[in-house]
Amino acid sequence: MPKYSNYPQSATNAAKKALKHKEDNGSSCGTSVGWTRARQLSQRQGLEADEVIRTYSFLSRAKVYDQGKYFDENDKEICGSIMYDDAWGGSTMLPWAERTAKKIMEDRNKEIMETRYFSVEYKSLDNNMIQGIASSLNSPYDMGNFDEEIDEEAFDEADFSEAAALFNHDQNIVLGRVKNKTLKIERQGKFLVYTFNPPDTMAANDVATLIKRGDIYQSSFAFSLKENGDSWEMRDGRWKRMIKKIDKVYDVSPVTYPANPNTSVASRSMERHIQQNEKAECNFSEFVEFLNNLKNY
Repeated sequence: MPKYSNYPQSATNAAKKALKHKEDNGSSCGTSVGWTRARQLSQRQGLEADEVIRTYSFLSRAKVYDQGKYFDENDKEICGSIMYDDAWGGSTMLPWAERTAKKIMEDRNKEIMETRYFSVEYKSLDNNMIQGIASSLNSPYDMGNFDEEIDEEAFDEADFSEAAALFNHDQNIVLGRVKNKTLKIERQGKFLVYTFNPPDTMAANDVATLIKRGDIYQSSFAFSLKENGDSWEMRDGRWKRMIKKIDKVYDVSPVTYPANPNTSVASRSMERHIQQNEKAECNFSEFVEFLNNLKNY
């Protein structure tokens, strides 16, 4: 696992200052985690990904306790200042921790996120609204090394709250967002329906024109699965994957050239299933051998 040590030198200097204060004053402030972080920063040790995320979490909420000084008028320690402003790297550490934590989470999402495309019937509604009706639920499709099908109930417990409508999955071309009610996604029977109100931007107007002309007539969505959200079975000598429980939908995207890639996420799921089957078959064989051996006694 990678470690992150490219944080600002000022964070290292701040951590050293906090440790010097603790050495000189026997400070009772902070937790063992906080002082461990101070030692790491003072020695410019690499931080684990979860340590970066925890650092960002602390700094983003602890600023309110910083009073810019170590002691109050009664010579009592101000722990919020000691821990926020120095032990955890201080205000210069916060922007670095935020950028790095977000990059870590984006990379993690890529590891679990999959995309699938479907043919769409687009409709132009009143008030410039555009609706896409997808019809790939309960319809098997070829993924190259295996077949796949999305159960029509797979979206029943899905989280759409952060979903966006994008063009070609490009985060720079936003067409709508669930959070501000410019995008609505819902399942209607065997169809996944999404409706968006594109903004009055050059890019969005271009996309809307292409959809209305029929140049764009397919769509894609990015999603992740719940734990045990898929199942595998062998049908006529070929693996079939059923997507049963979608955890989160990240975006729906009108696309120019759709593709259903044989994703690494799906491949890993298939490999785990095969390994589990092989282990089960091995255990069953061992059990049969054990029963046969009993006959010899």
